[in-house]
Amino acid sequence: MTAYAVIDSGTTTTRLRLWQDGDVRWSASMAAGARDTAIDGEPRAIRVAVRDLLARMRHEAGVTPTAVICSGMITSNLGLHEVPHLTAPAGPRELAAGIVRVTIPEIGELAFIPGVKTVPRSDTLADLGSGDVLRGEEAEVTGLRTLLGLTGPATFLHFGSHHKAVDVDGDGRITASRTAVTGELLAAVAGHTILKSSVAPLDGLALDAEAVRAGARATHEHGLGRALFLVRVGEQLGGRPRATMTSFLVGALAMLDLPLLPGVGGPPIVLYGHGAFPEALATLLEGRPGVIQVDGTTADLAAVAGAVALYELRGTP
Repeated sequence: MTAYAVIDSGTTTTRLRLWQDGDVRWSASMAAGARDTAIDGEPRAIRVAVRDLLARMRHEAGVTPTAVICSGMITSNLGLHEVPHLTAPAGPRELAAGIVRVTIPEIGELAFIPGVKTVPRSDTLADLGSGDVLRGEEAEVTGLRTLLGLTGPATFLHFGSHHKAVDVDGDGRITASRTAVTGELLAAVAGHTILKSSVAPLDGLALDAEAVRAGARATHEHGLGRALFLVRVGEQLGGRPRATMTSFLVGALAMLDLPLLPGVGGPPIVLYGHGAFPEALATLLEGRPGVIQVDGTTADLAAVAGAVALYELRGTP
């Protein structure tokens, strides 16, 4: 019976999921990622996380995987083994052909899925905005296209530490991407500025749609810096509840992601990820046709299914 251990390691978290019989049968994660490598100067934290997660999976699930498939920042220079980005456009066949198998001491053989880069139109500073890189989203969009039954072009907007808009054509090829550090901005502003005392915990926050729209308007009208301070004004002078002003804060930051998206009349937009931002963007895009909001369970399933599909498309030499 074929079973795969699928590892997704990002900026702060390394997660392992056991894929068997078309579903996730076991899952666990550890707080280790590319940020640890950047701080420590070597990937010890990720190596230990992968080793320990695999040992736990074998013990608790009683399964030895056919292969261990890795995607995300674990394939970067801040991961366990750097695999060069493929140049867009790149689709499932190119990604599958680019998978690299490497044996890591203490762990064993791992299969690394490459990311995709969009090369800037020129080497001038003015054209920096036409370039981008991604790692991990290539597996997610591969799985999402299948699960959602999408056959035409679409733009996928992923929410995490970084928010990434990924353009995919009708053949499933990634043609371009655009990244913003919106998720990290929210964490930094809510936890490390004067606004900390004015906002509520983000976990379990029920968004106030009116406050989200008001925050977005504030960024549009006053700029982000002023909009952020208005969170404190609303809480201190306006007597607004902290939960309301936290929704305002999320809306102010969500406004930064709208330029990542195609204009009205463009391809469908697929919103996926965790936290408050998917709902916030859905609120700001309300009434726009072709917007699909993916639930967290489906998004998680897509990442694993996509990684397995790419690995199986490559085949065994």
